Parts: sequence; C-alpha cells; structure tokens
Amino acid sequence: MTMASSNTPIPVDDGFNEYESVVKRQKSTTSKVWDEMTKLECENKNELKAQCNHCKTIFFAKSSSETSHLRRHLNSCLKKVNKDIAQYIIATQPSPEGVPSIKNYKFDAVECRQAISTFLVCGKHSFGTVEEPGFRYMMRIASPNFKNISRQTAIRDVLKYYAKERDHVKEELAKAPGLICLTSDNWNSEHTNDEYICITAHWVDKDWKLQKRIIRFRALFPPYDGLNIADELVLCLSQWGIDKKIFSITLDNASYNDVMVSCLKNCFRANRAILCDGAFFQVRCCAHILNLIVKYGLELADYVVCKIRNGIRYIKKSGIRRKRFYDVADKSFHLNVTKKLRQDVCVRWNSTYLMLESFLYYKDVLDYWGQWDKDYQMFALSSEEWRNVAILCKFLRVFYDVTCVFSGSNYPTANLYFRGVWKVHKLLIDIVKGSYSFLTPMVKQMQEKFNKYWAEYSLILSCAAILDSRYKLNYVQYCFKTIYGVHASDFVETILSNLRLLFDEYVKKFKSMSSSLAGSSNVSDKNLVDSGLDEHNDNSADFGGYFDESDDYKRYLNEFSTRSEKSQLDIYLEESELELNSQIDVLDYWSKSSVRYNELSLLARDLLAIPISTVASESAFSMGKKVITPIRSSLKPKTVQAVVCLDDWMRAKGFSAEIGCKKDDDDEVSSVAF
Repeated sequence: MTMASSNTPIPVDDGFNEYESVVKRQKSTTSKVWDEMTKLECENKNELKAQCNHCKTIFFAKSSSETSHLRRHLNSCLKKVNKDIAQYIIATQPSPEGVPSIKNYKFDAVECRQAISTFLVCGKHSFGTVEEPGFRYMMRIASPNFKNISRQTAIRDVLKYYAKERDHVKEELAKAPGLICLTSDNWNSEHTNDEYICITAHWVDKDWKLQKRIIRFRALFPPYDGLNIADELVLCLSQWGIDKKIFSITLDNASYNDVMVSCLKNCFRANRAILCDGAFFQVRCCAHILNLIVKYGLELADYVVCKIRNGIRYIKKSGIRRKRFYDVADKSFHLNVTKKLRQDVCVRWNSTYLMLESFLYYKDVLDYWGQWDKDYQMFALSSEEWRNVAILCKFLRVFYDVTCVFSGSNYPTANLYFRGVWKVHKLLIDIVKGSYSFLTPMVKQMQEKFNKYWAEYSLILSCAAILDSRYKLNYVQYCFKTIYGVHASDFVETILSNLRLLFDEYVKKFKSMSSSLAGSSNVSDKNLVDSGLDEHNDNSADFGGYFDESDDYKRYLNEFSTRSEKSQLDIYLEESELELNSQIDVLDYWSKSSVRYNELSLLARDLLAIPISTVASESAFSMGKKVITPIRSSLKPKTVQAVVCLDDWMRAKGFSAEIGCKKDDDDEVSSVAF
C-alpha cells in the first residue's frame, strides 16, 4: 500500500488543490468607481479610457487597477449633486435614537453573484437556472444593474465560493482545542455508477459546542477496497492538516473497513499520532448494527407484516374508500384523523414500526371495516394476530427510540450509547425468558447477532458513559450486574483499566503542554533562584561535604505525593451522581468543570465528540441524490464535492435559521435522556 507522503507531489485533480486554478483566474474589475464610470474601447489595447456617467468627461488610465484619479473626480463631479430618492433605501438597522435611517443604495455585483451561488447550492438547482428567461427577468426587476451570467460562470462562482469557505473550515479545524473524530461511509450513484466517499469531521470547539463539517465528498477510483480507501483517507487528512489530530473513526460493518482501519493504524503509529495503540480508534456504527438485527428479526414475522401492509394499501388505493374510512374514524370512533395510516418502505424497518403503530391506532375502525367490506376481509386480523402485532410494536418501540437518539449529529451521543444498548440487551434477555412465544424464535436469532457486537464494543464507549455525571461508574456496574450477575466485576475492571490508561495519556499530554508554555519564563526565574542560593552557600550546613541528599529527597517526596494523591479521575468518580433521568447538557457540565478537572476535561472533550453512528455521512448521500440527478449526471466530481460541502457548511453557519426555515428536531436537542 502506498500511503500519501508530504514529499509526494499532489496531482491537480486530487479533490483539494484543483480548486486553486479557479481562484487564480483573472479577476474582474471590482472597484466601486466602475458603478459610475463606463469603460471605452481603444485602438491600443494597452490603453484604457473611462467616461463619467454623470458629466461625460473622458479620462485616461494605464490599467484598470489605477482608479484613484477617477475616484477623486467622482467625489467632486458637479453633475453628481442631484440625487434621485429612488437611489435610497430604508436601513435595516435603526439609528441609535431608534428612528429608521435612510442610506444610499449601491449595487454590489460580487455580493449578488455570491447570493446566486447560495441559491443554487442550498436549493439544489441546476446551474442552467441562471440562463432561464424567468430567472433573468426576476433579476432584472430586482436590480437593473445586474448583468446576466452563463451556467459556466455560475459553476466557476460556486467553485471559488467553495475554495474560500474551505479555507475558513481548515482554519476552524486547525484551531480545534482537542482531537477530531471522523465518520466515513461510501455510496454508489445510480445515475453515474460512481462510488463516492463521504468523510465528516466532528469536534468540540473552544466554547464546548459540538461541531461537524463534511471535508470530503469525492468519487473514488477502482478498486474500491480497503487499501485504496485508506489511501484516500490519509490524503484527505494530510490536505486538511489534521493527520496528527485524529482520535477515532466511526464506520459501518462493510468488510473492507477492517483492512482500511488496519492500514490507518499502521500509518498513525508510524507518525506517533494514535492513542493507546488504537484501542479507541475504530467505532462501529451502532445504528447500522441495530438496523441489521431488527431487519433480520422481522423476516421471521413477515407473514403478519405483509398482511398489514397489503391491507393499508387496499384502503389507501381508492380515494373514495380512503375518505370513507377516515369519516368513520372521525364520526363513529372520535379519533384524531390527522394521524393517518402509514405505508412502509420495505427496506427500512423504522418505517415498518411506524406503519404498525398507525395500524394499531385504528384497530377498532379496522375491525368494523372488515365486517362490512368483503374485499378487505382477507386482510383482517384475528384476535391472536392483533395481540401479536401489539407485542411486536411494543418490542420495536425500544429499538426505534434508541436508534432515533443514536442518529443525532448535533448533540453528543457517545455518552448515551451505553444506556441505550443496555436497554436493547436487557429487552432481548427478558423476551427470551418471558412468555411471548410469538417473539421467542425471532429474538433468539437477534440475540446471537447482538451478543457479538455487545461483547466487542460495550467496553469502548462505556468509558464515555462514565464521563456523563448522571451515570458514572455506579450505573455501569448496575447495568453489567443485571446482565452478567457475579461476573459483572470483570467487565467493570476492564472498562476502568482502559479509562485509566487513556487518562494517563492525557495527563502526560497536559503536563507537556504546561511545561512548554512555562518553559521560557522558567529560564529567567531559575537564574534568579540560583543566584539567591549562591549567596547563602557560605551559611549552609555541611555534614561531610561528600554527599548532598537534597535532590534525592525531593525526588522521594515527588514520588510519594504522586502515589498518595488522588487523580482527577478518582475524585470525579467519588462525587455523587446527578439524577439519572435529569436533562443536562453534558458538554456544558464539562465546560463549567474544566477549572476543577483541567486534565480530565481534555479527555471528556475528545471522548464525547465520538459519533456512534455514520448518519452524518449518510445524510450527505441523500443530498447527493438531489445533486446527481439523471439530467445532471455529467457534473464533474469536483463540482459535486463543492455543492455538497458548501451546503453542509452553510447549514453549520446557521443559514437555514437566518432565512426563517424551521429547524429539525435534532437541532433543538442539547441533551437527551432515555
């Protein structure tokens, strides 16, 4: 495998530097004087003439960059004295006295073009939109000074906008106070048959806010194996300057990911850029695991699910039948008919759960409907089937709630992992031991798959649960005891040893940071102390003169104090926990506790930034489907990356909130408790 090296020249189409050629294109004249001056053609192309739009005076200039004499003329032009009230607008910000002020309106072509780029990116509009007559008519009415642009110019504007924002994101990553966690996933475009990789960076900023940015959305070159993808990741991290700041990477269960992670670990070990020899480096996508488990289990209950699916399809197929059904539900059963019967998508079990939930809501109506509609009777459920559906729906509810929490990307999920997965594990055990014979065969199959995942990864992110002040060590001990009984202490000890090992790494890191900051001042202070000691040497007691035990005694005291002092981790664990179901912002807690636990808070910052699902990367693929459509399948890969990344970065800056869009539910969640 050939890993990316800093000495290796990077090709132009590497997904990063190829945008520089767009930025370095010849710049257009941007001086404000050209809003009131008109360029005139000259026979000699090296000469430039400009005519004042007000007094029609003609001026000479050597180049378009020398405009100071033109600006002086405009400031003193007599014809410019009379101003039309149409050139003024009401300022959006009132004056200090609270009275709206009037300001002169000046058309800014650069800002307008950037706004058009924003419109195209956030709306997933075709670049050909700028050439449509309706768009040009709208812009002409909005601003007569606007000059029409072509689709090629619109693409260049978006690429330049991307390069500009990319530099800002790169600066944010460089300033990140802690380490950076990654999520990565692959996606195949059905319209181009290209394999795309999406890499998302997650970190906690200086204000203790969770941040995420897509840093790569790029078509891969075959073969699509672990070695090739590892090369792509190393190249990407090197280009962004974060190859020595990576804490973990969250991946799904694809077989090539194991090879890729092994290659990445070897590369990071060579650069000494990995903690605890990579024990915390790879995190499996928990949402993906739960998805596989539930889909596998639902196959065993396929008969009753198909019966429900076809029954709902029958009712919704006819508009008259559908209207009559909801009329009966409203008038005869007094149900809230704004909650509709839902059809599922067969490949998405969460939609199947929502279908079952809506079906149970209309149970009485459906029983009544089956009594007089002979065609529906083949889909009607028996009493035993209704009972089984209710049990199945209650069973799936736990998986659905846990998956929804795990799929968040705007709040920490690492601390929520342990409690959520424990609930699923406990549910599977209780079902097998319980009296639900309908579910027992299905759950046994699910339990086999789950046990493998739990045994391998319950130990990793349990450390993050301990750093949640609602859980700490006691809750982890309780959960393991309910599952493993007397053997629970072995698991807890393993978790604690891993956590202490990781904490020791951060203590060393903190001390090296502190010593480097204090190094310069210590030099001067030491000179003063040494000179002071020399003055007292004549009066010091000397017992023999051949052995000075003072330095050895100091080392002894330091070792003794190190052994006797409790670490910040021990002090934190001894404090009492908060209420188990209290709603807290775990990052806000550590922000306020960073003074007391200056070393432990460094660990908490990085550990809580770990995403336990790849939803952040997978959501980019949903957007990619809107960008790469049948009529836009010829877009260049660098253009696709620019559009996807720009959309993500603008949302991170609050663009959707600025224009009054309703936020997703996830955006409102600062803390989640099960």
